[in-house]
Amino acid sequence: MSTDNSKVDITILGAGMAGASLVHFLAPARAAGLSIALIDRQPLSWDKDDSDRPPSFDGRATALSWGTRQILEELGIWNSIAPYACSIDHIQVSDEGRFGQAQLHANEQNTEALGYIIENHRLGHGLLSGLSASDSLHVMAPNSVETVRMTAEGAELILDDGRTLTTTLLIMADGGRSPLPRQLGIEQSRKDYGAQALVTQVKCEKPHDHWAYERFSSDGPIAFLPLNKDEYAVVWTLSDDEVDDVLALADDVLIERLQARIGYRVGKISAMGERLTYPLALVKSSEQVRRSLVLLGNAAHSLHPVAGQGFNLTLRDAAVLAEHLNRAAMQGQDVGSLEVLEAYLQQQSADQRNTIAASDLLPRIFGSKAPAVAFLRDAGLLSMAAAPVARRLFARHAMGLGHTAAKLG
Repeated sequence: MSTDNSKVDITILGAGMAGASLVHFLAPARAAGLSIALIDRQPLSWDKDDSDRPPSFDGRATALSWGTRQILEELGIWNSIAPYACSIDHIQVSDEGRFGQAQLHANEQNTEALGYIIENHRLGHGLLSGLSASDSLHVMAPNSVETVRMTAEGAELILDDGRTLTTTLLIMADGGRSPLPRQLGIEQSRKDYGAQALVTQVKCEKPHDHWAYERFSSDGPIAFLPLNKDEYAVVWTLSDDEVDDVLALADDVLIERLQARIGYRVGKISAMGERLTYPLALVKSSEQVRRSLVLLGNAAHSLHPVAGQGFNLTLRDAAVLAEHLNRAAMQGQDVGSLEVLEAYLQQQSADQRNTIAASDLLPRIFGSKAPAVAFLRDAGLLSMAAAPVARRLFARHAMGLGHTAAKLG
């Protein structure tokens, strides 16, 4: 696609997790004759050399629910990432210095695992595999969109190299910091949690045996998520007031503090990797669909990581969106019609609403130091520990089940 003015049926901005997943989902639409442009600011790599990768495939790790594994299996992607995905077979939820504790086990759910943890760049390789340019897929990277304008036929994009691209449907999957929605008058609501996530990896002196730990500490919730044999991905929620002081600590001092919070259930922490931090907030777009326009992934909603549901919700969104676009393509309908796009959002609205509500409620319950809230939290954990039905319902939410599966064929 080298001409100054080009036209495609669907344009996807962003080749990160949301955008790359959607391209796979849209295989039936491509087979029906639709053309897709995939645009990303970074050069894309299609092989195992991760020297070039989109920005969302960073050094962090992502939690994949059991339901997400089922979707990736249906797409034929799972086998390429399975060797790098560590299964979570057991989850222990506990409260520092208090009596509340509960455990979840995969064998109680009759599944191989409750979920998986995978480093983002490994997930990225699996999602980008098989997406090299073809007659129906035009990869434009590195490229960025400077200006977007909605037209009677769809959208007109002005690229950073001066080219113009017109498209029947524009899907913005380029993250929550994209300036393009504001060009169209779409705003974001933001609820700051007054906290930041400190993300790192640690090595311990005993194997994890596929246990994950969620600990409500005096510093804030801590998640230890199994990676390699004796390594964990750690997500530690810290208040804005203390995060700078914690980051300034030497590794051995920070390890000692982290050890005091998690205890020795993970064994002795022997080493810590690079530290990353990012602010925690619930961000929602004022609009997700217009005629010829969809916001997807973090461009539509960004969640607190305590429940690990951000990417899993995005994948379900992308699957349901593709179901409606594939059907429209095969029936000769306009993929940019408001009727098609609103049908997608209506089908997915309950899943979004419930997942966002749970991800917003959990940090307030688990992060509160109020004695009354702590008592109720511990009572809830003890009740779940004693009640198989409650554990099963909680596990099904964590596993990304209980949602109507998209029809991807």
